[in-house]
Amino acid sequence: MQVLLPALLLAAASLVPAQTHIKTPTDTRFSKRIDALIRKSPSVQRGYLGYQFMDVLTGKILAEENSRRFFTPASNAKLYTTALALTRLGPGYTFQTDLRTTGPWTPGQPTLRDLQLVGGGDPNLSGRTIPYRVDAPTGDPLAVLRELAGQLFAKGVREIDGDVTGVSTRYPDDRYPDGWTLDDDIYGYGAPVSALAVNDNIVSLKVKPGDEGQLATIELQPATGNFIILNEVVTDGSRKCEIQITRPPGSNELVLRGIIGRFSSAWEQDVAVDDPALFAAESLIQVLRDTGIIVRGVARSEYRPASEPSDAACALPPAPEQQLEAVIASHRSAPLGQIIQVVNKTSQNLHAEMLLREVARTTEGEGSLACGLKEREKFLSEIAITKDGSGFFFSDGSGLARQDLTTPGSTVSLLRSLWASPNRLVWLDSLPIGGVDGSLEHRFHHIRNANRIHAKTGSLSHVNALSGYIETSRRRWIAFSIMVNATPNHTEDVQTFLDKLSAIFLND
Repeated sequence: MQVLLPALLLAAASLVPAQTHIKTPTDTRFSKRIDALIRKSPSVQRGYLGYQFMDVLTGKILAEENSRRFFTPASNAKLYTTALALTRLGPGYTFQTDLRTTGPWTPGQPTLRDLQLVGGGDPNLSGRTIPYRVDAPTGDPLAVLRELAGQLFAKGVREIDGDVTGVSTRYPDDRYPDGWTLDDDIYGYGAPVSALAVNDNIVSLKVKPGDEGQLATIELQPATGNFIILNEVVTDGSRKCEIQITRPPGSNELVLRGIIGRFSSAWEQDVAVDDPALFAAESLIQVLRDTGIIVRGVARSEYRPASEPSDAACALPPAPEQQLEAVIASHRSAPLGQIIQVVNKTSQNLHAEMLLREVARTTEGEGSLACGLKEREKFLSEIAITKDGSGFFFSDGSGLARQDLTTPGSTVSLLRSLWASPNRLVWLDSLPIGGVDGSLEHRFHHIRNANRIHAKTGSLSHVNALSGYIETSRRRWIAFSIMVNATPNHTEDVQTFLDKLSAIFLND
């Protein structure tokens, strides 16, 4: 994992001074209103703005500025990854997770020599409701493991004589893409990438106030994993809540410091696990025991070492998984069309990274990040988006890498291509709806007909983006992309600007 200096976090913005704007003469019905909106947005004026609005059918540009300049897109990069996955794999593609054993086994045999939980790239081994529903309750994070353990019990298994191993060999072990920063790996949004990912490779940590003057109470959900927690959070008589969390790189030790008021609400944070396959094995052991199956061994993890990226590696047939003698239980994922709903609507970083690697494994023969990037570059060239043309530069599949670059024009070209594809409706349904769901549920305040905007958000420090489609009052569809970099830390002001800018086109 590469640690970037703070000065590099705004790499895109440094390519062109904030005062430099390249505006193409377009429809004056929109340009005057856009100029007036910019004048009312000091945060945007101090930053670096680019946008393009285009009639999706005719290709007529309605408005644009700096549309061929590079910007850091943040999670708008997920549009490129999910478009690739939908095109290459198809909306009906599924993943399979297996329970296997290396010893001989026949139905009804009560004892297994050992047990392997073999990851097949399914991003949703959790309690998440699929298909996506905005009001879905939080489910049991170990629900899929309970399903698998139930299958095992129903087939007569009552004892595992040896170890339980989480097997994550479908993709090479490269957990953190280049460009993710050191602090990312603590939090849920920066969870490590693996082919076996139980509960998004995170645990939910909750800190509750104790008695005044005493240490706070800490809970983990699921209550598995080998975390060592150093609790230095003290309860005082206030309503304050000031807590910091740190973890040494590559460590399972969480250090919590600060204060929480006796009258304060609980403080919650999703924390990424360090060893996803081991976490999965530990969680499975707990579930097996809850189901009534004895486990005599311990939890272990297995990975396939990452190799140096090369074009030759991407041309090989898929690497065979470990040959195990018996598949005892299996879980089949939801179809890809529903999986990308979760990625785009909730902006799920880990899932986007897993999809990029799965496409690489299926099409290039090796499920590595390098091969995924190569296949996505090939896909984009097929729709006339090239590095030498309108341009892009990506280091990951999710947009968390700070050096990712693309242009509003490239993004609109991608959106137009997917609009013309057989997967249009599945693709459109994967995007957040203005004021309704996903990352746009609480946006577009007081904007009428915002539900006619279907768009993907993007946000990092000093970076905001919004790209998608607008259905106008005349039922015309517009593809658009707005990117703002190098703004002061007033994210809400910039997001309001993005909402109002896209809303200008609703009544066309």
